[in-house]
Amino acid sequence: MVTVVDVAQHAGVSSATVSRVLSGRDPVALETRTRVLQAIEHLGYRPNYMAQSLRLGRGRSVALLTGDIEQGIYSALTKHIQAALEAIGRDLLLFNLSHREDRLRHLLQHATSLGLRGILIAAPHVIAIRRLRPHITALAEQGIPIISVGQRLERHGIASVVPDDADSAAAAVRHLLDRGRSPVAFLGRIKDSAIGRERYRGYRRALAERQVEATADLVWEAGERYRSDAGYASTAAALARGIKARGVLAASDELALGGMAAAADHGLKVPDDIAFVGFGGLPWTQHVRPALSTVSLDLPAIGAEVASMFQSLDQGGSLAPLTMIASRFTVRQSG
Repeated sequence: MVTVVDVAQHAGVSSATVSRVLSGRDPVALETRTRVLQAIEHLGYRPNYMAQSLRLGRGRSVALLTGDIEQGIYSALTKHIQAALEAIGRDLLLFNLSHREDRLRHLLQHATSLGLRGILIAAPHVIAIRRLRPHITALAEQGIPIISVGQRLERHGIASVVPDDADSAAAAVRHLLDRGRSPVAFLGRIKDSAIGRERYRGYRRALAERQVEATADLVWEAGERYRSDAGYASTAAALARGIKARGVLAASDELALGGMAAAADHGLKVPDDIAFVGFGGLPWTQHVRPALSTVSLDLPAIGAEVASMFQSLDQGGSLAPLTMIASRFTVRQSG
């Protein structure tokens, strides 16, 4: 069996240097790091990360807590974050919260016993920080960082990496108004969703800029989910009540897809009678017909920023309270 000592002798370095390269905890000169990695490859060494974790008291894994893994945007986000963390020698543990605060509390309570290097919270629902504060404080004292991905929690002392949701929503609504799609409805979660509120805030801002009244009948609350069936149900209910909208900003691509289906079932043509814009930029949006206009979130940039934050911590740096990631508005056939 190849050991750390074998690798060190082959690379001409100490065993401690090999351990530093493997752990990623301390900086190692690029030339030295390259020699160690080449020796590992040549000898076929396979490190025992479980044993390393026991010795160091901390593993290589970062936990990603998602609001709903069945929602497409979280599956895509997971892929990009995993790739970015892998590039800096970190593993990803995925936990599906299903929008349940008890699951979030449970994971925070057990983070230390899991040997985590950090926690990423990627959940749209409003988080009761006050009830979770004791666990958050305990983790901070143990040097386990918590980063919010998607939702702004910097006012609670949690570093946040978020898309520019309000600005992007406002740009999408301006686009619909410029194309003569007034009145514009908002389809999404507002009551229990922090991300939905940000997108709704952008919707309201654009209407105010154009001096267009924001009426309650044009706000189509999508229940507790961001999926297509919720978009269908909310849009169908609004159309059945005789509400007239010429454009719809949906708070997710799935909601927009369901909304377009409901409009078609009510005899409306998209985009001739009613236009739709989604949020997320998932790959399938370009393949539905009509192809969906959408606010495309820059998920690779979010993943890269998360990895950069962990690298900064490894080098003794601190986390910026808030990092905004620009999105891109993609115009297609639907609006």
